[in-house]
Amino acid sequence: MRWAGLLFCLATLPGLIAPAWAASPVTGTWFGQGQPGDKASMYLDHFTADGRMQSQFRDCRNGKPDDSTEEGTWSLSGNLLTIQVNFHNGALMPRTDVYTLDSATAKAIRITYIPLKFPYDEHRVDDKFEMPGCQLVS
Repeated sequence: MRWAGLLFCLATLPGLIAPAWAASPVTGTWFGQGQPGDKASMYLDHFTADGRMQSQFRDCRNGKPDDSTEEGTWSLSGNLLTIQVNFHNGALMPRTDVYTLDSATAKAIRITYIPLKFPYDEHRVDDKFEMPGCQLVS
């Protein structure tokens, strides 16, 4: 009988152990505004539970959108959020960005890009959220 209990525990253990990012406060879809040098710039970050990320960016120039995208992976260790960008606008352009996770709630996160000490305030949005048009921010 003890063996049956041990085998049951061993069989269910993999389902109970999940990567650290699976239950991370940054998992989800987040919208924010502002980049270094451009307070009107917008971004939409998608951090999936399997460690992938996609970001969309929109700069508005004379009322017209200038959009770009990035894809890669992310990880959280303590309060250090590391984003490994692999693709920019579909082209291979690898780089690593490191942020501190300053605060996190169910509705908002604040991260700071370490090299520039630039804070990003992001608010949780629905996965189907679409970036506002430039006429709303121009």
